[in-house]
Amino acid sequence: MTAGAAEPGGCLPESGADEPPVSPFLTAPPSAVTARIGELGPARHYARREYVYRQGELSARFHLVVSGRVRIHLHRPDGTERTLAYAEAGATLGEAACVDGRPRHLASVCTQPSTIVSVTRDALLDAARSDPELLLEITRRIAYKQRVMQLHVLIEGLPARERVILLLGHLVEAYGEVALDTTTRLSIRPAVDELALLVGLTRVTMSRELSRLVAEGLVQKEGRSIVVRDLPDLRRRVHAVLA
Repeated sequence: MTAGAAEPGGCLPESGADEPPVSPFLTAPPSAVTARIGELGPARHYARREYVYRQGELSARFHLVVSGRVRIHLHRPDGTERTLAYAEAGATLGEAACVDGRPRHLASVCTQPSTIVSVTRDALLDAARSDPELLLEITRRIAYKQRVMQLHVLIEGLPARERVILLLGHLVEAYGEVALDTTTRLSIRPAVDELALLVGLTRVTMSRELSRLVAEGLVQKEGRSIVVRDLPDLRRRVHAVLA
């Protein structure tokens, strides 16, 4: 996924009024403070499938993604996993456990080679004495993630079709390349499995619901590419789910 991605050369973008909305299925988008957070700790390179942290761990650190992609997920008591969000360049993860000192309630694993800065609680507090906006930004990001969790609670109570409609709406906001304001192609090419994980469905169910939307003329599939053929109709459907 590319929303909030690093600019060419690996520099983190600053937030501005012209930035597109970011899907709630991504962790908090970068802001003007992002680059300053990145200066508070050392960077480390992670391999694909390497964990940044595991559920249940104690840590006084949080992390900033400089490049790459990290999947945030929950291990359930029955042994299953639920993907909650993805962290990309400019996003932070693990802030809550860093601040409150309690065990991490989620796990995070790299889905591609990633460069990640690790920041200690003490480093954050020391820097915040002269730059209070740092603490405000971390608070904003924690609040954003509460909204993500609320969205997942809402989705759990919805039928599969409505979950897919909401997901498409959020993906269009984050990755839609609009043409004539009626049609949009997603700039990403997500696997069906990945889409299913985001909204708590099986691959078979996600594939079935996408096929139905194709038959209805709302969506067009070209391999892994997704084209929404009728943006006004999708927006009406999203509004109907949320109403």
